[in-house]
Amino acid sequence: MRRDEIDLVYASGPDAVAALIAAQAARIDELVAANALLAARVEELERQAGRNSRNSSLPPSRDSPDARKARPKKRSGRRQGGQPGHPGQSREMVADPDRRVEHWPLACGGCGEPISGEDRACDGDPVCHQISEIVVRTEVTEHQRMRVRCTCGTCTLAALPAGVPAGAFGPSIAAAAATLTAARVSRREVARLLGDLCGVTLSAASIETLVKQASDALEDAYAEVLAAVDQSPVRGADETSFSRAGQTQWLSVATAKQAALFQIADRRDRDAAKALLGETPTGVIVSDRYAVYLFIDDAQRQLCLAHVLRDFTALGERGGAPGRLGRKLARELTAAFQALNKPGREPGDLTALRSDLDPHRDRIRDLLQQGARCRDPKTRRFATGLLEHETALWTFTRIPGVPATNNASERALRHAVMWRKTSYGTQTDHGDRLVERLLTLRETCRLQGHRLHDYLTDAITADLHGQPIPALLAPP
Repeated sequence: MRRDEIDLVYASGPDAVAALIAAQAARIDELVAANALLAARVEELERQAGRNSRNSSLPPSRDSPDARKARPKKRSGRRQGGQPGHPGQSREMVADPDRRVEHWPLACGGCGEPISGEDRACDGDPVCHQISEIVVRTEVTEHQRMRVRCTCGTCTLAALPAGVPAGAFGPSIAAAAATLTAARVSRREVARLLGDLCGVTLSAASIETLVKQASDALEDAYAEVLAAVDQSPVRGADETSFSRAGQTQWLSVATAKQAALFQIADRRDRDAAKALLGETPTGVIVSDRYAVYLFIDDAQRQLCLAHVLRDFTALGERGGAPGRLGRKLARELTAAFQALNKPGREPGDLTALRSDLDPHRDRIRDLLQQGARCRDPKTRRFATGLLEHETALWTFTRIPGVPATNNASERALRHAVMWRKTSYGTQTDHGDRLVERLLTLRETCRLQGHRLHDYLTDAITADLHGQPIPALLAPP
């Protein structure tokens, strides 16, 4: 206000002055409240801009160049490669090679005396050196369907026997097309690769037909994996977005010790989680803290401690008391991981594991209780939520075979995420089923130690003959 306006109010008497002061005080309160909202909004935007693989569920591929530079680099002081005492690995020799070629020395390595054919006698077992080579040979079988004219005048054409495909390509080529598709190769690139490697001329449309043939043959194998995963005593669960015809869907995975099941749903909700894990899941479910899994009892649930550590890291990047609390929590959980991964630990000795982790568990509980009394509402909600489900943080210390993290599911899902980025999702329901089955078979074959192409060839061949496809999973 200008001085003349102030004098005018003052001349109007005490009531006018009091009214002006009250109006200005109300305006100041409004500005203070607006400033607090703006400060909170700025803090939230800075938090979102600072999200990376260390403080959120974002994958490392989404990190900015600055975040990648900031990743902690652990220097152990050891040289690269295998360390002293490491047993090492070597390729196993083939027990029954296709050819054997004998090589005899021409002269003695000591005196130089020539070694002739009649003097040769092997002293001990030969030293074998095996060379593997790819021999590509495309076999073309021509099925000649004969026509016979009956005395009645009818001309009859012979039918193709069972097991002969209606198209121009056999089970092995269909399996190769499906294997390459499962490896995230586009239909057009699959056609080019099969042409370069095998000399088979195919179009992108032919590849699509062959991949659909493989998908149809895998229906029973998918059901076999579904039943096995449902019966597993320990399962991991995770999900990621996956589009169909430009609309967002959700691809979920349930992992067991030797199998993995992928499933696509329209929404990322509790119904989708129940469709993946069952209405009343048995065993233990390992997952992140996403709310759709709250229908599972804490006694049957293991919260992924790697996700919790990232939450602690994010809290530690804030200012003031919440930041100090987050850094303390992150240090304590990191120490718990170090105790968990102590060299020489016996995996089944839960008594020793609990003894090592109990001090860290108690300190984390104390820190969370401090957070539950914090003035900051966001920190208070976070700490209270973890305390409510504290039992699920340490299920791995009570039940054998339960991992502390959900890394197995995240690894299984990583390939699907790369597929999504290169294929832009699916277009139809049939495409959804194809993705579910190929991803399920690819990951399960990897866990089982099977060759995906061999299994697909056998499954497609059996399907063409109208026979049950071979079992995918080893008997329990």
